[in-house]
Amino acid sequence: MNSPTATPGVIFWFKAYCWILCIMYFLVMIGSVISFFVPRDAEMPPVVVYITGGAVLFIGGILFVVGLLPLILRPRPWLWVYDLVVICIGFTSACFWPICIPLLIFWIKPEVKQYFGKS
Repeated sequence: MNSPTATPGVIFWFKAYCWILCIMYFLVMIGSVISFFVPRDAEMPPVVVYITGGAVLFIGGILFVVGLLPLILRPRPWLWVYDLVVICIGFTSACFWPICIPLLIFWIKPEVKQYFGKS
């Protein structure tokens, strides 16, 4: 059994996953901003492009912050639950299943809960 102060190995992999999310959603935001400046298709009205681009920019920004918070916050009992939700967000894309399934398996172990002060 690990000591209470030892950092479980899954924490490193979870933070790597959060970095991947941050990079991905930052690129989504950049793509959204670029969409405002590229030539438009004649079949799509400009207002549709602006509304869609704005919505994607907004959602990308929110999800960027969602992925960033676990990287900057200290371990707390409520953060374990928040991080679990971040792992579950990855299940919405089959591309993330190979990452999220092992993360979830190791995330619910007692030593990880103990690391976050959740007994």
